[in-house]
Amino acid sequence: MKDIKRRDFLKYTGTGIGALVIGNGLPWIFKDEAYAAVKVQTLNFHITDAMKQMVTFTPPPPVGPANNIPALCYFWIFKEDRFPAECPGPNVFCTEGDLIKVVITNDLDEDHSFFIKGVVNSGPIAPGATKTIRFKAPRGGTYMYLDNLNAPVNRVMGLHGAFIVMPRAARPGHNFTPYSRPTANVQKMYDDFGSTTHYPGLRWEDGNPATNTPPFRQNIWLCNDCSPKLNLEVGNLPAGVLADPVDFTKKFTEDPLVAPFDASGNYRPQYFTIQGQSGHFSHNNPFICPTNRVGEPTLIRVMQAGLQLHSMHIHANHVWVTSINGVVRENPLWVDTMTLHPGDAWDYTVPYMRPPDIPNISGIGPNHINIPGLGFADTPMQCIPNPLIAGSVAHPCWPPTEEHNIFLPALGINAGVTPIAVQLSPMCYPMHDHSEPTQTAQGGNYNNGLISGINFTGDQNALGGGGGTPGVPITFPNAPAIHGPLAKPGTAEAGTGVAAGPEV
Repeated sequence: MKDIKRRDFLKYTGTGIGALVIGNGLPWIFKDEAYAAVKVQTLNFHITDAMKQMVTFTPPPPVGPANNIPALCYFWIFKEDRFPAECPGPNVFCTEGDLIKVVITNDLDEDHSFFIKGVVNSGPIAPGATKTIRFKAPRGGTYMYLDNLNAPVNRVMGLHGAFIVMPRAARPGHNFTPYSRPTANVQKMYDDFGSTTHYPGLRWEDGNPATNTPPFRQNIWLCNDCSPKLNLEVGNLPAGVLADPVDFTKKFTEDPLVAPFDASGNYRPQYFTIQGQSGHFSHNNPFICPTNRVGEPTLIRVMQAGLQLHSMHIHANHVWVTSINGVVRENPLWVDTMTLHPGDAWDYTVPYMRPPDIPNISGIGPNHINIPGLGFADTPMQCIPNPLIAGSVAHPCWPPTEEHNIFLPALGINAGVTPIAVQLSPMCYPMHDHSEPTQTAQGGNYNNGLISGINFTGDQNALGGGGGTPGVPITFPNAPAIHGPLAKPGTAEAGTGVAAGPEV
């Protein structure tokens, strides 16, 4: 039986998910505390193993209650020398054309590899061996580094991480996109950010020091599925004996889901993670969950290292799917739900438009209530004023007022008729998975599963009238003291990930 070499509880770095940055082309990343960025010339990976505390802070006996089920899972991991152990491995950022050097030592007792589809393949690295590989960073986009041997076993066991390549420059005369070779329609969308009535605010590459807004806003949702019983069984195989991938997949996907929900129970996955976290730890973590203002478009890079299908449903805004598995879309998909398959990597471009339930001057939603004798509208494209509401004005019905206009009404009761006082910040919206098994952990409830979201903390646009002062970005007195990735570590608002616990 193979010994577990590391029984450290895995945890986040002090300021979020660690990022290794190669080269000199990304100065903006070091100004954003979200990335805990460390500049390196060489990636030094050890392929090793670890136990991780999942979801809860409750320690097992004898510290915890006698009936407590330890929330632990065994993993194989890419451990980089400059960061604490974690699954997934650290995010790697580079610029197209950078020369990448990776030194990989295999501390486990079977062959492993370092692989990026279409980019590099180390080939088998024998137990105890070290291999150095060099390659050139590919075109800008979203990639996953992983162990492709004995697929899908080694990848699902935890040997994966995000590899992000930024384009070296924007196309002449155009805004930046995440891609070196954007299609015409994707380029048009990014050109529209910050310059059109339907996408007012900032370009993707724009920051705003006045609001602590970073440029190139992006979050990584690298998903995985974790089976404590199956992972431990694979880890305990004798040296040199490989798990059968067919048997592994069948147990993972077909075993009945029954208690107890730990390594002595069934083989089905018990934890469904984003960046190694699930439930509260991913939903309320500003390093995972985008926390921005209206007019601050952002990118979510979504990947699936596990075996579960995800139908990820995001609220508040529809989002543009701009790239799927390295192919930039000719026509971006406008969706609120997208199916993520094992091994997929694709991008959500989130426009951060005004959410549909921020009220307009006449109450929630478009100003087209049915008034006796007047009807809904003077023309199909024009909503009439509401004579029952003081200050009500006509406005276009398309584009939809509740998503595109930037007018914020005064708070309170308008003319004693319509209450429109609502909390405007923070406005928190979930991303949840329509694949229901992933909404649980240890047999738990919805908010213990694969969940995140997007949050709104104000409006970046210069507003006039009842909504604000021209030239001054809208903020709200009850907004939290964070702005997404710029949350300060150690504050109540900052996400701190999984706590360290006692060794068991």
